[in-house]
Amino acid sequence: MNSPAEKIEMPFSSSVKVFAERNRLDLGICLTLTALAAVLRFWHLTDLGLTHFDEGSYAMTGRWLATFGKEGWIYQSGHAPGLFPTLLGLFFLIFGIKDFVAIAVSALTGSLTVGLIYWVGRGQFNRKAGVLAALFLTTAEYHLMYSRFALTDATFTLLFWASLASLLQGLVRNERRWFIIGGVLTGLCWNTKYHGFFPLLILGLWLGMVALMRRRKHLVPPRVRWSNFGIAALLAGLIYLPWFLFVQFSVGYAAILQAQADHSIGQSAIILTPPATIYFYLTQWLSPALLLAALLGSIMILSRPRAETLFSLFATALFTIAAMFYTSFPRLLLPVVPGLCLFAAHGVERISRAKSLVWLLAAVILAWNMMGAHSVLSLRTDAYRQAAAYLQKFDAPVFTQMSKNFYFYEKEKSVEMRWHEPDTLDAMMQNFPAVVVAVDPIIHRFPQVERWLEKHRRHLRLAHEIPIHMYEPVYYQGFDPAQRDRRPLALAPFRPGQAKIEIYRVTNEREQK
Repeated sequence: MNSPAEKIEMPFSSSVKVFAERNRLDLGICLTLTALAAVLRFWHLTDLGLTHFDEGSYAMTGRWLATFGKEGWIYQSGHAPGLFPTLLGLFFLIFGIKDFVAIAVSALTGSLTVGLIYWVGRGQFNRKAGVLAALFLTTAEYHLMYSRFALTDATFTLLFWASLASLLQGLVRNERRWFIIGGVLTGLCWNTKYHGFFPLLILGLWLGMVALMRRRKHLVPPRVRWSNFGIAALLAGLIYLPWFLFVQFSVGYAAILQAQADHSIGQSAIILTPPATIYFYLTQWLSPALLLAALLGSIMILSRPRAETLFSLFATALFTIAAMFYTSFPRLLLPVVPGLCLFAAHGVERISRAKSLVWLLAAVILAWNMMGAHSVLSLRTDAYRQAAAYLQKFDAPVFTQMSKNFYFYEKEKSVEMRWHEPDTLDAMMQNFPAVVVAVDPIIHRFPQVERWLEKHRRHLRLAHEIPIHMYEPVYYQGFDPAQRDRRPLALAPFRPGQAKIEIYRVTNEREQK
């Protein structure tokens, strides 16, 4: 017979075994979903190139790091803090200085976000909701696009949700270690974008709201909560401090604050991105089925409120509202997308208890998502790489006026026309029997260069033309989409389906005679 001690020990051992098996199952599901996301995000990665102007800045800083200052540009503090360019430099050192290597950083962090959202959905709802949320995010066109840009946004979204999840765990479990983890992650998030402190801001507002409501049911004393919050904030600030000091002793941090103010409170209007613009972005790059399911899931969360799910809904809503007070950029809304996928998964999972109907509804959303994903995956965005390769064929000097991303590809430095007076350009042309001029739509933002080119129009001979295939968000930079057809080229030069690189041979008058 078993002793009483053995009888107690056997159920305990069984429970530990079941717990371990469940953890292994969750880990296996998470890795599978992450791998699936990676397949889509790394799909034909070598066909991709740099098409957004900011990609050029980050990639050139990565080159500067990888070549130990011999090539490229030092950190461009006006664009973003230094974490993302540093990751590019590390990847360049390991895998070589290639455009698709820079994009691979976003593809990796975008894939990891899918795995993270599974864990968040698993913890806040259940395993089924976690799987659905991860699948929805895997195929969401909005997130897939930015996972194939060499921009900060996919990395920021990963760190933003990882910070929120860690801080929430600390709040729910009253465990200081989670606040420490959340503080570190928030510091990294802050080093990715200047509003990376938002996870702490959101948590602080949440704690303040709870305090105002005077909910006495909370088991965690307010003093403990605020002390843990303070530790997280201190760690985030210490991790951000080196970048703050770099900016302060280079351009001055006041210049950064002024730039942020110019894009927000410095404008004539308070609401710079109206709800109609938010609606446009979400409906343009997310399926209506996903948005409808997210709305249903949000209503269900409110109907049966729990601290964890309400916090995620609060964070998503607050971030969306904050985006309205900043100049309209589609990439600002990317961190909202994982939240919508979480709520959509909950809505689908709750709308019917019949398993077959749940998976049928999920299949409809995934199929709808894939229609947008297919257009993203079939796009080849290496026009600037093609242009650089073509220009290498010429022995003549090359005059260029193109987006920053082009200059990542140059092997021999061209003459960027905006840095020279027209008389200087004329004198340079006179010294050579012929030159090559390459321009893209960015020339419309430099009237002096555009006028100079028009003056020499009669000597131009179009040698080559390369259409710029790019993700649509490249076009919507800082203006209301409702006014897109009325925007002058100087504000919105990269018209989808119209943008192209033009390469001319220019023969001076002396050579013609």
